[in-house]
Amino acid sequence: MSLDRLHATHALLLHPHQRRLWVAHPFALSAGSCWVQTTGCGYWANCLHCAFGIAAALDSDAVITTRLGAEGNTVHFAVKNGRIVARREWLFHLSTPAAHWWDNVIAACAGFQPFRAEADVHDWCARHAMPDGHVMTIPQFLAFASDWYAAYINQQWRKRSLEEVRSLFARHAPPDPFWRVCRAAASAWMRPTCRCCAVRAACGAAARRGGCRRS
Repeated sequence: MSLDRLHATHALLLHPHQRRLWVAHPFALSAGSCWVQTTGCGYWANCLHCAFGIAAALDSDAVITTRLGAEGNTVHFAVKNGRIVARREWLFHLSTPAAHWWDNVIAACAGFQPFRAEADVHDWCARHAMPDGHVMTIPQFLAFASDWYAAYINQQWRKRSLEEVRSLFARHAPPDPFWRVCRAAASAWMRPTCRCCAVRAACGAAARRGGCRRS
């Protein structure tokens, strides 16, 4: 499958008006809001969802550096053996409803942000005129991201069905209109069989840009 077709099916993102890889989720090849440091390798991610996804896809411990609400306070999240080491009571807020993530996936990622408390979420949404969406604890969201991304490198790919998308959402979130998706929206996340090659290439390129050092 060509890069153009993979881009058209949202399997990856090319730079606007160029046939050059920009994002192969969960990896970003341009500077993102999160830095994921594994043993000897570093990667960019466009949001904490993708950052947790990188740790899951690589089956690796990681320290993730980002900012609370994409503002001034830098914070680190450590993932060890698939679990959050600290800050387990902190929250993750998703501003954009699931059915609209791929209307503009980079803008949707920008609305996926960590916070210390729910009051901080509401204040942030009011100050930035952002939708007050869905809140999960950090451990809950790590489990969601891990379920979503764990097989993105090592397994043979196929497209997720609408039922599989809904089932994955149901495993991690209560019934809520925020998570409601129709067939057209779900098709944006379905996985083309040969996308794994592009993800492996993106992983390698991201590691090289991150100064990957292998012992």
